[in-house]
Amino acid sequence: MKTIPYYERIMETLSPLNPQPMKTYRGEDITEFEKIEAEMMIYEMRCFEAEKLDKIVTIKADIAGGNFIVWATTIVPSDEYPLPIFSSEILLRVGDVKVRVDFHPLADCARDMDYFERYMIPMENVWEKYRDLEGVGIERRAWARVLASPFYIYGKFHEENIEATTLDITIDYLKLYVKFWSEAKKADQTYMTTLNERKRAILQTFREKDPGEKPLERILGEEKAHRLIDLLF
Repeated sequence: MKTIPYYERIMETLSPLNPQPMKTYRGEDITEFEKIEAEMMIYEMRCFEAEKLDKIVTIKADIAGGNFIVWATTIVPSDEYPLPIFSSEILLRVGDVKVRVDFHPLADCARDMDYFERYMIPMENVWEKYRDLEGVGIERRAWARVLASPFYIYGKFHEENIEATTLDITIDYLKLYVKFWSEAKKADQTYMTTLNERKRAILQTFREKDPGEKPLERILGEEKAHRLIDLLF
């Protein structure tokens, strides 16, 4: 299992957004979550604010002395912009590596083909670049598939030296998201009402279903674990 410069490449790719460190979120001091050291885990979280976005959150969980490492990033648009939600996760552990990366659409694309054409179809070229890698397959969590785009990448890899490739997948998707961000305009408030309802529903589903909360509860306690998940999503 090789280490990867996940945080460094995420922040380098996001540099056009000029992200600024966020010390409070919705009136709550969040600096206590920047680094948490517990018996079985070191948890690091960095939160940022940027134009057109509600938050950028990136985390690293180093578990069992580095035998299991989780990297993740969530980017949530502000209520005025129809950008999808960006999510990334790379799980490194002895024996295999997993990657998940997607743009979660805020619109019901069956009823809003303009949204589908604007934000989903451009993902296809990136997806096609990696879809035939051995290990890329179908997400086993049905609830996650419900929230996904048509070009969601999920992979579980056993081959050596695959770690860098999983990061390349993530960064290629993120570069496209940065392009969408640069082009995004404020949308009509009436139009955004439905999109924001779906956005909040997606984030709530992630909070309720994320498999990381239970391990966090055992290590950090229920209250702190709940606040961490709320910040991530």
